[in-house]
Amino acid sequence: MNGKEDKQGFREGAKTPQKRKWYSLIDKIWVMPNMEEAFKEVKRNRGAAGVDGITVKAFEFGVEDNVQILQRELQEKTYKPRPVKRVYIPKADGSKRPLGIPTVRDRVVQASVRRIIEPIFEAKFLDCSFGFRPNRSAHMALDKVRKDLMDGYVYVIDADLKSYFDTIPHDKLMSLVREEIVDGSVIGLLESFLQAGVMEGGSFHLNEKGSPQGGVISPLLANVYLHPLDELMTERGHRITRYADDFVICCKSQKGAERVLKSVTRFLEEKLGLIVHPEKTKIVNNMKETFVFLGHEFKKGYWVKPSEKSIEKFKTKIKEITKRNQTINIRVLVKEKLNPYLRGWGNYFGHWHTKTMFTEFDKWIRRRLRSVQLRSWRKIRKLHRELRRRKWEGELPRLRMYAWRSSKCTPVHTALSNKWFREIGLVFLVDIYNEHHPQRG
Repeated sequence: MNGKEDKQGFREGAKTPQKRKWYSLIDKIWVMPNMEEAFKEVKRNRGAAGVDGITVKAFEFGVEDNVQILQRELQEKTYKPRPVKRVYIPKADGSKRPLGIPTVRDRVVQASVRRIIEPIFEAKFLDCSFGFRPNRSAHMALDKVRKDLMDGYVYVIDADLKSYFDTIPHDKLMSLVREEIVDGSVIGLLESFLQAGVMEGGSFHLNEKGSPQGGVISPLLANVYLHPLDELMTERGHRITRYADDFVICCKSQKGAERVLKSVTRFLEEKLGLIVHPEKTKIVNNMKETFVFLGHEFKKGYWVKPSEKSIEKFKTKIKEITKRNQTINIRVLVKEKLNPYLRGWGNYFGHWHTKTMFTEFDKWIRRRLRSVQLRSWRKIRKLHRELRRRKWEGELPRLRMYAWRSSKCTPVHTALSNKWFREIGLVFLVDIYNEHHPQRG
């Protein structure tokens, strides 16, 4: 197709409106290449089955027919999303976060819509927003906050929105969407996603507000709804950093921060109909107090490390993977369960001041693995055999294979040395740190 189209589907190049040709956005959504790519995205993200019980693998078994059926329903305007499946995941504070899992077919349609309309909104989103956006990351958001702190903006508004995804008013959200999208079919699709309802414990509930966390389209809609906040803060010259519904605003004085907090709270509650959590929202002088953003703790405008909750969660997960009462092939445990988690956690938190912490964690993890290996051997003769293989000199040790203290003794360290752990491919957190900081390694 010749010419360049604008965000609403008009082709440029004509001098008068009468000569401009209309191309519907919905037509771009249901074309087969777009829907095929949408399914590939859904497949990569995996995820559980929705209310119909159909998994991604089952949908893929007849993917051509399934996608063609969806395409025909979109063309004939007979497509109707099914209710989302309500599940709950535990939060660090002991409460539970509700998630809404759409069916696979609905996730494919949502991905098809998002692929077409996301560039339209990306053109207007501001640089202070980082969550769920192409070519943007949590690390970029953390970098910005750290720069603001080091520039002297150390009075931080640490804000928290109560149940943000579940409290977005549909009418106000769609009003913002209509500022950029005029295709009625696309508007109707988005409204159908929002109003699909929730299935929980066999009961159906109609949701009059909120965009279920777990839907493919929800992160984009969440960014659309908070974009006015980004605009307001940017117009007033305030240093805001937002990652989805999690944001901080850095100010130069206590009074300035108090004034900004009042105006932000008023805007969010009166204009957007959201709830600012009164207990969790606070102003912090970062030179005296710490605050947490995206799982990282900021201290004195410079130091950044994993928060205490992040560390506790990490230790709990490691203990779960390396349970000392299991009998298992240690190489399989390391390769299939432990390494993937260590890589993810290390790459997320390894950009800051963590070398000493990572070194201590590595020692602790290796000790737990030594304990697991001792139990898996069960008989001390297997330890003796390994010691002979490693040219152990002196009397062979006697120790309890199931005792935690045994994992720290010299014979066990000799049989299961750091070199041996590298041989079996164990990920060392300190290596990840050094990869991110080659100048410090």
